Amino acid sequence: MRGTATYNDASSNIQCRAEPPINNMKSMTGYGSSEGKVGRGLLFAEIRSVNSRFLDINCKLPFSMYPLEPKIKTIIQNNVIRGKIEVFVKERVHLGETVELSVNQALVRQYKKCLGEITQMLGMKTSSHLLEVVDLKELVTVKERPLDMHSLWRQIEKVIITAVRKYDSMRIAEGAALKRDQLKRLNDFSRIVSMIEKRCGIRLNEYKKRVNEHIRDGVASDAEISNLSDKLDVTEELIRLKSHISQYRSLIEKRGAVGRQIDFLLQEMHREINTLGSKASDGSMSSLVVEAKAELEKLREQVQNVE
Repeated sequence: MRGTATYNDASSNIQCRAEPPINNMKSMTGYGSSEGKVGRGLLFAEIRSVNSRFLDINCKLPFSMYPLEPKIKTIIQNNVIRGKIEVFVKERVHLGETVELSVNQALVRQYKKCLGEITQMLGMKTSSHLLEVVDLKELVTVKERPLDMHSLWRQIEKVIITAVRKYDSMRIAEGAALKRDQLKRLNDFSRIVSMIEKRCGIRLNEYKKRVNEHIRDGVASDAEISNLSDKLDVTEELIRLKSHISQYRSLIEKRGAVGRQIDFLLQEMHREINTLGSKASDGSMSSLVVEAKAELEKLREQVQNVE
C-alpha cells in the first residue's frame, strides 16, 4: 500500500491513518486477519468479503469498542471500493481492567464499633480480625470502570490495518488470476470476431455478385438490393466490437476499480453480437456467433467478482 488517507475525529482530534490500496485489478472476495497487543491485552481482527454492487460494511465489535466503529469503517472505505465486507474484532485477552474496588470505610468503622460493643457485653475477648466474622463482600464496593478505547486507538488501528493489508493482498492475488483468464478469453473472443468478419466479407461478396447478375439480367428485386445494406453489411457492428475489445484491454490494464465499467462494456458487446446473429446469413456464421456469446458469458461471470 502506498500513500496515506486520513480521517479526522473532531471530538478527540485523532487522525485515523489508513493506506490506500495498490491500484491493480482486485477480486471482491478476500480474507485477512491480524492479532496484536493492545493495552494490557490481545486483540484479534478479521476481515472477509463477498461480491456486492455497492460497498456494504458490517462491523462486529466488543461493546466497549463501538465508539470506534466510524474510524474502523473509514479504514475499510479507504481501501475498498465495493463489496459486502464483514469486520470482526475480538479481545483475546482483556485490554484492561473494567472494574474498580473500593473499601466502604464508614461501614468498616461501624462494624468494628458494633463488634467491640458485643464482645464487651458478653465479656468476651475482642477479636482483632474483623474479617473472621464479616463477609469481605459487604465491606467492598464494586464499581464498573469503562475502558477508554480512544486512548488505545493507535494500537487498535495498527491491528486493523495489518488485517486490511493481508485481506488486500489476497484480493490482489485473485485479481491477477482473473486478469490472466480475462485476457485469454478476450483474445479468444477477438479471434472469433475476426473469423466472423472474414466470413461476412465472403458472404457479402458472394451476395453482391449474385445481385449484380440479377440486376444485369433484369430480375433483381428491391428486397435483394435492400439486403446488401440493411442485412448483410455488418461493418458498423464489427467496428464497434473492435473498439469495445480495445477499450476492454485498456480497462484491464487501468489502475483502480474497473469492474462496473467492464460490466457495462460487456453489455454493449453482447448487444453487437446479438445484432450480428440477427444478420447471420449461413450456418457457419451462426455457429461463430453462438461461440462468441459463450465467451462473453464467461467473461461476464468473472467480472461479477472484479472490484
